[in-house]
Amino acid sequence: MRRYRNAHPPKASTTTTPRTAGDLLAAATELRAERERRDAEQRARERARQERSAAAARQRHLDTLAVDQPAVWQRVDKLIATNKPRDYDTAVQLLVDLRELSERDGNTTPFRQRLTELRTTHARKPSLLKRLDLADLDA
Repeated sequence: MRRYRNAHPPKASTTTTPRTAGDLLAAATELRAERERRDAEQRARERARQERSAAAARQRHLDTLAVDQPAVWQRVDKLIATNKPRDYDTAVQLLVDLRELSERDGNTTPFRQRLTELRTTHARKPSLLKRLDLADLDA
């Protein structure tokens, strides 16, 4: 072994000083911080992509409702007429969609009038009125 080492001396560039435990821990901390930063950026990009996708889907949904608003209002009336809590929830969600559609179009007056009529017609249904209040659907 000695003859081999003498025949093949180590090159000067390969001699390095040994790393200490502190050096290794510092390098590991830097690598961890970099990995966490990359992961956070990836999560932020994914969250932004999902939000854009949800907003686009919401706009498509509102566009389909905008095509035939009278039919949507009739569906709301039918759902309320069933006197079932689950149907009330569906009706309230449709009303929220109609409100957002009227705000998007910049014409909230007809919606507010219809909502006022709906509240007066169904004034004896506290469960429905409570749901409308919780959805911030006031006339």
